[in-house]
Amino acid sequence: MQLTNPGRRNMPFLVGVAVLVLAAAAARADGALCDKSDKAALLAVKAALGNHPDLSGWNSTAPCCAWPGISCDAATGRVTELTVFALNISAPVPAAIANLTALQTVNLAYNRLYGRIPDFLGPRALPGLAFLRLDGNRLDGPIPPTAAVYDLSVAGNRLAGPLPAAFAGAEFGSVDVADNQLTGDASALFGAGKRVNSVRLSRNRFAFDLGRVELPGALDILAVDHNMIYGAIPAAAAARRWLAFDVSYNNLCGPIPQGRYTHRFGPKHFAPNKCLCGRPLAPCS
Repeated sequence: MQLTNPGRRNMPFLVGVAVLVLAAAAARADGALCDKSDKAALLAVKAALGNHPDLSGWNSTAPCCAWPGISCDAATGRVTELTVFALNISAPVPAAIANLTALQTVNLAYNRLYGRIPDFLGPRALPGLAFLRLDGNRLDGPIPPTAAVYDLSVAGNRLAGPLPAAFAGAEFGSVDVADNQLTGDASALFGAGKRVNSVRLSRNRFAFDLGRVELPGALDILAVDHNMIYGAIPAAAAARRWLAFDVSYNNLCGPIPQGRYTHRFGPKHFAPNKCLCGRPLAPCS
């Protein structure tokens, strides 16, 4: 009498189920699941960017989650990432981005975008937005208070005026506003209770007393060179494990805090200033 293995009898069924599951996963991965309203919004974004040739893959016949520069939530098909990077596109920031309400990441860096940063680029209109890159464009005017996203980079534009007062209460992880024409007091970005780990303010016209600043505990990148910042370098800087540190071309004075990681940076990171002294500059008198 020949015995049969019940597991073997079920094998074809189990294999069939596995194939269907893998096929469904692959369909989602290649973008078969694609929110119709988001697809329409992306096509409007493409049109607003002049139907650039590098966006030719954005077309009505292909699922939008498979388009270059687009990522989606696998469960819902909503667009979560929009990247149009370094295509030399000259246009304002497309208004249709506001309709992509599930966005978490927007990267429009290194184009020739002009005009103002729109108010909808922030958590108020896009609740999940945490990463915003607009660096390397030609945007002007003030930074809107709505742009308080966790990871913000607007460096290398033509932005002017003070930082928004709302930034004082924002939860930043990284802020890069370098190479603009910004003015006023940027000290609100700092504070002992803040979680920010990177602050880049270089090449603006900021003026505030650095000596009164409390350095956030996680801060390991500080680039504030080429401003009008005065006061002293906080003594707490000596104990930090700096990955980048530059306070050159300001109006700072007093002894440079001496620590293992501040010693990694040469004179060009500290000079010229009003009267900084100590290693790596001349000894204090």
